[in-house]
Parts: sequence; C-alpha cells; structure tokens
Amino acid sequence: MEYRTVHRGNRLERELPALRLLSVITAVWFLAAGWADVLMGYPLLAVLDLFLALLFLFFRIRMTTMPPSAVRGFVPPILLFLNLLPLGASFLEAGFFTLLLRHIVTLLGTGVYMQFRRRDVFFTYLVINAFSFIGTFLLSGDFRGETANLAICYVFIVSSMFFFSRLHRKTSRELAALSNAERQARDMASRDPLTGLFNRRHFDGELARLLLEGTGVTLILIDLDDFKNINDAHGHQAGDDALKKMASAVTRAVRRDDIACRIGGDEFAVLLPACPETNGLLIAENICRQVRSCAPFLSVSLGVASAPGGSSPGDAFKKADTALYQAKSKGKGCIVSCGGLIPDLAATGGND
Repeated sequence: MEYRTVHRGNRLERELPALRLLSVITAVWFLAAGWADVLMGYPLLAVLDLFLALLFLFFRIRMTTMPPSAVRGFVPPILLFLNLLPLGASFLEAGFFTLLLRHIVTLLGTGVYMQFRRRDVFFTYLVINAFSFIGTFLLSGDFRGETANLAICYVFIVSSMFFFSRLHRKTSRELAALSNAERQARDMASRDPLTGLFNRRHFDGELARLLLEGTGVTLILIDLDDFKNINDAHGHQAGDDALKKMASAVTRAVRRDDIACRIGGDEFAVLLPACPETNGLLIAENICRQVRSCAPFLSVSLGVASAPGGSSPGDAFKKADTALYQAKSKGKGCIVSCGGLIPDLAATGGND
C-alpha cells in the first residue's frame, strides 16, 4: 500500500506541469465559448461557460496546495458532466448544431485529460460521449444538413482516437519492454551471475568515479581462507554454495549505499563512500561476524584502507591489497588496516 501511494505521488508530480497548462487552456476555451454564447444569444450556456472558466482557473491556482487525491479527482466529474451536457439542449435553449460542435471539442478535451488515466477509464468516457452525441443527434431530427456533417466528423474523430490510443499503448508497451531489456543487459554486464554482487568491472568503475568526484572512500578487500580446500574436499558445488553464503553475509553487513562486489574467484571487495577508516573497520568486523553466523566453517581475511577524494584508484587498491596480504600472512580470520593488525580478531583467529 505504501509503495502504491508513493508511486501515485511520483506519477502525479510528473503530470502536474501538463495539468497546469491544460487547466489554463481549458479556462481560456470556456471564456471564449462564453463570449461566443453571448453573441449568439445563449445566456444560460454563457453563464455555465463562465462558471467553468473560473472553476478551472481556481483549479490552476490551488493545484500546488491541493492533496494528490483532490488533484486527480477534480477533472473526471466535470468531464462526465460536459459529456452529458448536449442531452440538456431544451433546458439550455441552445441549438443542436452548437451543442454538437461543442461536444466534439469536449471529446478532444476528454482525450487529452484521460491520457493520465487507465485505458478502461478512457474508453468508459468515450462510450459516454458517444451515447450523448448519438442521443442529441437523434433528438435534433436533422439527418442531412450541417448536423449530419458534424456526425461524420465525429465518427472520424472517434475512430482516429481509438486507433491512435491503441497505437500509443502498443508503442508504450514495446518501449517499456526495450527499457526493461536494456536494464537487464546493464545488470548482466555489471553483476556476478553466481552471487548477484557487482563484478570487477563495476568495482573499478565506481572506485574511479568516486575518487574523481572528490569523495573519500574506505576500501575493504576480503579473501576466503583455504577456499581451494573446500573445492577439493567437497566439490565445486560446495564451493559455489560457500561463495553464495559469503555474498549473503557481506550484503547483510554493509550499509545500504555501500557497494559490495565479487572481484575474483574467492575475492570480494566493498566500497564504502564517505566513510572514515575507523567506521570501515567496524563494518569489516561486522562482515566477520556475519560470515561466522551464516557459515561457521568459513574463515575470511580482510584488508582495509582509506583513500581521500582525488587520489589514484590504483594506489587505493594497492593499499588495501597490501593490508589483505598482511592479514593472510598473519593467519586466518584477521583484519589488517593500513594502521596495522586488529588485535581482538587476530587473537581469536576469526572464530568465536
């Protein structure tokens, strides 16, 4: 429910500029129509047009302060009223030709406003509009003159709207499918297929981008201890399962904006943007705890290094790699930063 509310709010934000413009155009149209009604001697219709013009101007002014539900619910009842308006020709004391001509404009306006609604809503309004036009046309009794010409124009416009609506929706579906395929292709190019983490290519690109933008980075390199023994003793499937558990542990240990990657066979890396090295060490310790929690038979060694914004990506990686090498040389389950060995984890060997 919360996701749908946020999604509707975001969609309304995208629609607002168009709705602002449409409300002004609609208000101007009703002002012009009201003036024409006065000239043609239709006072009731002129009063109605003036009222609708003021209503749409009010809508335009208050749109930014109205709740989303009020913005989305303002136009549909007015369109419904306008689509049924020609059936009240006798009450309005207006000519059938004038009402039917206005009805065609209402049809076009309905199509413009209803592009922001679902297809079934649009076609419901189309049916109501057609019912009203046919009813008014039959009541007019003029099946040959100008009214008949309007009926021909109306059929052509409705057919065109139906055709282009179908074409637009088909094109939109195809574009959405292409966009989805492009997104999947980008994901495949930047993700490790086994673990779902980002791959080495993405890691290198993000490290270079962050440092180039001036963002300081703490880098954690992780290596599975004795991973070859797991493959040799239990087979490659067991090795793959160990890598997946490792990826899951790393994902749970890092922050939402951190970038977890698998950069080699049994090597992982985490980029911590705008993170001091002291905080990076805490995250490294959390990675060790998560690994022990989900896979007690696994042991990992970690190297931690920080790099200020603007520094070389190669130098940053080399510092972390040197720290990792030192951790591996000191035994299993160690964390080493540029400042040296983390004593509490080194003493326990990475196991509780």
